[in-house]
Amino acid sequence: MGGGGTQTTLDKVKLMVGMQPDNEPDFFQEIDEYVSLSKTQRLYGFLISVGLGITLNILSLLFYFNLTMFASLYTMGNILSLCSTGFLVGPWAQVKNMFVGYRVGATIMYFTSMAATLYFAIVVGSGFLALICVCVQSFALTWYCLSYIPYARKMISACFKRCLGQAADEIF
Repeated sequence: MGGGGTQTTLDKVKLMVGMQPDNEPDFFQEIDEYVSLSKTQRLYGFLISVGLGITLNILSLLFYFNLTMFASLYTMGNILSLCSTGFLVGPWAQVKNMFVGYRVGATIMYFTSMAATLYFAIVVGSGFLALICVCVQSFALTWYCLSYIPYARKMISACFKRCLGQAADEIF
């Protein structure tokens, strides 16, 4: 994975203009080399993480009337599920994908709502505020996931605009 076997586009351009490509791997390539996993290990990591995330999300429903516990378990389940995809594509690739221009807003809203949920559930102890943050978190996750489906966000926005009429024009 490092600088030895594969050439980046920048390395190819450097060769074309007579420069020598960089053979020294950068920080993230070095980390990738040290923690590289086989395809089987990646699949197991993904399945275990997503399985635990879904289990925590289901368990959170048992604590629906204890809003603090519900919000905490729900958010921890989402964090595990989010981390699970890092096993498939690699953590650095996932972070880069999450902060692509059209996903930045949803990503920031998702992380902020998860942090706010945990803050209101654990530190403040307000189940009501945590529940509001869980709703925002669910919306942000849905909007983030829709960014991976071509034109999904545009279709959903168009549906809301048609259903809500004039009020939707101000929101969207």
